[in-house]
Amino acid sequence: MATNYRFAMDQKDIVRVLITTVDGFIRDQLINKEQRAQHREQCAERLAAEDGSCGRETEVRYSDQAVLANLDWGIEALEEAIDTSNMETKLARLDHAEKMLQVCAMLNSNQKTAGVPNFYLSAWAHLNLSYLSKLRNHVQNSVLHVIEMFIVDPFFSRIDFAPELWKQLFLPHMNSIVGWYSEQRHRLVMEVIPDSTDLSFTADLDQFFSESLIYSMRPDQVEKLQKLEQLYGESLDENTRLYAKYFKDCMNSDSTSSKKVIPMLPIAEAPMTPLREVSRSIPDFVKFGPILPKSAGFSPILKSKDGTKESSRMSVTSASSLNLESARWDPQEGIPEEDGDESDYEPNDATVASDHEKESGQKVQLSVTKSRIHTPTIFSPFDSPKTSPKILSPKPDMQGKNEATSVLRLLSTRMTDSAIATSLPASPGMSNEYSISSADSDCELIEAATKGCRKTYSRTGSMNSDNVNSQKLKNSPPNENDEGSQSCVSLPSSKKLTTKSRPPKDFVCPITGQIFCDPVTLETGQTYERKAIQEWLKRGNTTCPITRQPIAATTTLPKTNYVLKRLITSWKEQHPDLAQESSYAETPRYSLNHPSTKENSLPATPQRTNDFLGHRNTDDYINQRNKRFMRAAVSTSPTSVISQAAVETIINGLKPHVSSLCTSENLQECETAVLAIAKLWKDSKADPAVHSYLSELTTVNGFIEILSASLNREVLRTSIYILSELIFSDESVGETLTSVDSDLDCLAVLLKNGLAEAAVLIYQLRPAFAQLSAHDLIPSLVQLILSKNEELDDLQLIMEPKDAALAIIEQILMGGDENSRSINALSVISANGIPALVRCLDRAEGRRSIVSILLCCMQAEKSCRSLIANRIELSPVLELFHAGNDCVRGICVEFLSELVQLNRRTLCNQILQMIKDEGAFSTMHTFLVYLQMAPMEQQPAIATLLLQLDLLVEPWKMSIYREESIEALIEALRRKEFSNSQMMALDALLSLTGRITSSGESYTGAWLLKIAGFDQPYNALMKAEMGTMDEEEKAVTSWQKRVAFVLCNHERGSIFKALEECLKSNSLEMAKSCLVIATWLTNMLSILPDTGVKREARKALLDEFINVLQSSNNLEEKILATLALKSFVNDPAALEALGVYAKCIYKTLRKLKKNSAVANDIMKALMNLSSIDITELWSCAEAVELDSSTNGEVLSLLHVKGRVLSSHSDGTIKVWDAGKKVLRLIQEVREHTKAVTCLYISSSGDKLYSGSLDKTIRVWAIKAEEIHCLQVHDVKEAVYELVANAKVACFISQGTGVKVYEWSGVQKHINFNKYVKSLAMTGPNLYCGCSGYSIQEVNLGKYTSSAFYSGTRKLLGKQVVYSLHIRDGILYAGGSSVDASAGKIFSLPNKAVVGTFVTGLDIQRIAINNDLIFTATKCGVIEVWLKERFTRIASIKMACGGHAKITSLAADMDGGMLFAGSSDGRIQVWSLD
Repeated sequence: MATNYRFAMDQKDIVRVLITTVDGFIRDQLINKEQRAQHREQCAERLAAEDGSCGRETEVRYSDQAVLANLDWGIEALEEAIDTSNMETKLARLDHAEKMLQVCAMLNSNQKTAGVPNFYLSAWAHLNLSYLSKLRNHVQNSVLHVIEMFIVDPFFSRIDFAPELWKQLFLPHMNSIVGWYSEQRHRLVMEVIPDSTDLSFTADLDQFFSESLIYSMRPDQVEKLQKLEQLYGESLDENTRLYAKYFKDCMNSDSTSSKKVIPMLPIAEAPMTPLREVSRSIPDFVKFGPILPKSAGFSPILKSKDGTKESSRMSVTSASSLNLESARWDPQEGIPEEDGDESDYEPNDATVASDHEKESGQKVQLSVTKSRIHTPTIFSPFDSPKTSPKILSPKPDMQGKNEATSVLRLLSTRMTDSAIATSLPASPGMSNEYSISSADSDCELIEAATKGCRKTYSRTGSMNSDNVNSQKLKNSPPNENDEGSQSCVSLPSSKKLTTKSRPPKDFVCPITGQIFCDPVTLETGQTYERKAIQEWLKRGNTTCPITRQPIAATTTLPKTNYVLKRLITSWKEQHPDLAQESSYAETPRYSLNHPSTKENSLPATPQRTNDFLGHRNTDDYINQRNKRFMRAAVSTSPTSVISQAAVETIINGLKPHVSSLCTSENLQECETAVLAIAKLWKDSKADPAVHSYLSELTTVNGFIEILSASLNREVLRTSIYILSELIFSDESVGETLTSVDSDLDCLAVLLKNGLAEAAVLIYQLRPAFAQLSAHDLIPSLVQLILSKNEELDDLQLIMEPKDAALAIIEQILMGGDENSRSINALSVISANGIPALVRCLDRAEGRRSIVSILLCCMQAEKSCRSLIANRIELSPVLELFHAGNDCVRGICVEFLSELVQLNRRTLCNQILQMIKDEGAFSTMHTFLVYLQMAPMEQQPAIATLLLQLDLLVEPWKMSIYREESIEALIEALRRKEFSNSQMMALDALLSLTGRITSSGESYTGAWLLKIAGFDQPYNALMKAEMGTMDEEEKAVTSWQKRVAFVLCNHERGSIFKALEECLKSNSLEMAKSCLVIATWLTNMLSILPDTGVKREARKALLDEFINVLQSSNNLEEKILATLALKSFVNDPAALEALGVYAKCIYKTLRKLKKNSAVANDIMKALMNLSSIDITELWSCAEAVELDSSTNGEVLSLLHVKGRVLSSHSDGTIKVWDAGKKVLRLIQEVREHTKAVTCLYISSSGDKLYSGSLDKTIRVWAIKAEEIHCLQVHDVKEAVYELVANAKVACFISQGTGVKVYEWSGVQKHINFNKYVKSLAMTGPNLYCGCSGYSIQEVNLGKYTSSAFYSGTRKLLGKQVVYSLHIRDGILYAGGSSVDASAGKIFSLPNKAVVGTFVTGLDIQRIAINNDLIFTATKCGVIEVWLKERFTRIASIKMACGGHAKITSLAADMDGGMLFAGSSDGRIQVWSLD
């Protein structure tokens, strides 16, 4: 492309060349996996270095971690797509990578993420998006992404991401800039070279470079050269961006514009025009930007972008700090260069004294050892970027290539353990070895840092708080003599500084005699401990304690001397034992008592947030909590400030009061002594000598006796204050108190009596759980929290009583077993502690304890969730989550997960919306990042919470939050070796259904049973509920559709395979929960849009549902499995698969019919399958045969409510118990004088009607164990057949027509000139089976008759309808066989024939149950017909002797038994399967 630019190119040529060049570059990158890995390692190291330069104290926001994690995940997914050969997997991973990388590509370039400039992250994302587009064969998009990379970040694009591509695309346009830089640099160097007037303008100046030449440069010349190089780099970046935009316009114009608007070709203008033309060849010393090592972070380019310019010269201190700080490059501080053939770096040897050192007349002497000078061009900062620079690490094994891929994720979790580089890149051709000549120079160097650091800090950009990093100092090697190795200026080690007995004198405050904690350097050059010099000045002194020179700033002290502080930190790490002996107090004693530092009191210290290791491990938690009060060394007042005489005066003043406290019998004198002791204690500033004096056992006992005896509130508070102070400084005082149980008893009594300060002392004593629980402190502690704060005059306790109360409650709730936790949590609730705790969330102190307590309360009493949800502000909880460690985040997640399990879906959605609105993107992204890092046991909870937040909107679009959360739940279900994890995932899925009672239990199973027709469990649960409003039911229905849709359609139903494995579990609890979820999902599939996952559900779960149906002994489980199978019935393919199991499940389904209607639906569907042999599904066995011949013929049989009623020709009616499929006679009555020809049951089932030849109709009441006659009606005629209702009785007598008898005694005859043989009644209509094979319909309201059906009359034989039966709107009629048809089946509404009994035998009797029809003939044969298809499936032969015939037939409704009576007085029973 460079050669083509000599001639004019039109737009199409430019686009073609762009596509060819960039496509070739991307293709090479995709082919070379090793180069991609090396590039990723380089970028990751730069990010890690920037993270390390920020300091470990800097906490990265979770939203920033999420962005970095997205970039990491996106690149990983892209690599997986490149490596896989499976096209479906490749496309899926590319989609995932695109979503992840787009997050970084769209970042605001003017901001930072975790200290990393967004333009760097965005450019890196665009580079990977170009690879992704190429894999999709979107060449145009691929080129556009590369161009966008150069627009977003031209600097790192040309030195890190694509240097060779930059040379091809952009360098040919930069000739004027390169020429300008060559000329300007030439002129500057000419000024330095002696006798340069004799040289020509084009002379090769490289041969004149030497170390002496570098040292001879004046400061103004160095500054000019630095400004030139900075301007040169900025010009290259600006014009690179300019041409990249031009290329982008060309691409877009060529591809998208309908009107071809030709973009204007830009011109790269140099900052100033060169005096003459320079050669097109680029000299070796002309480079294209500073080669930043990967460990250099982003400070150089950020400083360049901000335009900051430093005026200080390069000093020994800055040079050494560069080496120590992983080469945080600055254009003002060093000018590194890289040789094109080598990749290791050496530090340059430019060593110039600082301005401050020059002013003070102090210089640091360095002996420079020179070696291997191959090239004099060591001063140019710009090198060809054709090879990626490497980091020279002190320990290369600390970070290998295999670690680079995880650097981003480590960065996002703040695990910055990356390797630390030690120098800036310099010319590889030179090895410079710096060494300090003697120990004296060591001390000189430290003294220079100590005395002159403040001014250097304010004048130089390199001298900041991170100048001396102790970790880097410790890891820096003193010498490396191998090829390409380096040596750096090393700060003096501790062995040079001091003997083994004491620290270096420069590290010790001259006032306190202890190691500095917060050193400040005054304008006099002396350094003091901040607290000591403050006290010196507070006493009215205005001069320096050592030099006695006046101090101008007596009110505002200078900033901390961070350089000295870092040196001390490094020394402490190397000498921890010696440092502890000589240390000044890390936590100044009075910093906790001063009112201005209340927010930093102990309850809110970082240690507080790190001590909770999970409430399930209570003992570990209590042991860790007991360490939350760090023992602070008592700060010694400087001997030059508070004289020993002053201390002795205070002690002498204490003696009479202490004596009075310990020996006086007068309570008032003792109380006065306590107040006086408190005043003197405050005056002593917690002096250790005073503390030691007051810590005597007798004195402590005196204070305890005051607590036991005094009633003065002020004295009690003051005593607690003094004891608290003593315990805080020395824990042994507290051990003295805890050794006697009565001391804790005394404090407990004071607390119960309303003395809030007693809680602080109880907390400091750290009693065991058993001691606390023995005193029933929870009501008093809750009352303390509810009360308003009381001012304690001028006494400032080490912590607020409310914070102490919260901590004690937390300890009580965390201790003991589960039962005791539940009891104690209920005590908090009953004491009305929930509202007070919720209000206290606004305070940062104790917030973690409050969330933990509320969580325990919700777990103990589920119903308090609604109380908390209606009152709580969630922003403090989310703030705690963002700021806390992993343990605290786990508590917050568990709390929020519990909180959203409410019985009102609308309120639950409101809570979720509140969580989501607290920073929308950051909240969900934070949860996503934590999901990836969370412990296994916390993943189901955070996944459920994240999924619910995502489902607040319709789930029609792809969502990474949804995908990751569902994947986490499924992964938990697959962990067979971790049953607890599986149960947590199942519980989480149950909570997702949205059906939760007010007690917090899921009623999804009961709701499914209700759908299946078994509603007893549901009704029992709902009795305690207020009733479900229509709005709530709509919200739940909508919610569960969303949840079921996303769960079922995730990766084409992968959840069903996971549930299949859980259903095979040996745990009954797990299998039951899994069955409920599986049933719920399969049931929801029937109402969700068909997306093709039903097949996956059937393949995974059908066998398991069949297994549950067959093997489970639990009725509810069988019904759930039946409901799940019902969802497969509507799918023809699934129904065919179910038909394979028809024979083995049919019997079970028949038994379930009485409990669940869906069992009948499945049976009907199976019966209608053409592939099913019906005869295989039905069988019967003779159960019993009874001989009642002594009572004559069995004329009628009925089955009602587990009883069988039989009537006999001798006038007897018998009642049989048929409960166990064996008839047992329980009653026999004989009130009719002649044969009882017929029996009839009312529709309500509570009355029996009997007709007899004795011309009476009797009405019977049916009781549990007997029947008894209520009424007797004389109808004047023999009764042969009878039907009745509450108004009339219709019967057949001799002659034609039918008789209608009103219970009032009126009888009517409806004659239609036909002999009636059978009757059936429904509503106001009576149907009569007559001779002539006809059926008459009689309207009992009008007493009119009409022909319902007229059969075909035959010339030969009699055709009669012998039996009529009505069931579910269908009229079954059986009679004489005509043309191989012995009966018809009619639909009553339209009188249409819907079926025919195809048989050659006459039908005398008909009995029907829910599934089958039984027809009996004269010859003792009973034929069995399928009710749904009216097809004959079997026949039964009754063992009738001689010429006996079947006279009666009955069947129970559930289809379990069949009863037949014969003319020879036998009753035969069959068991049906």
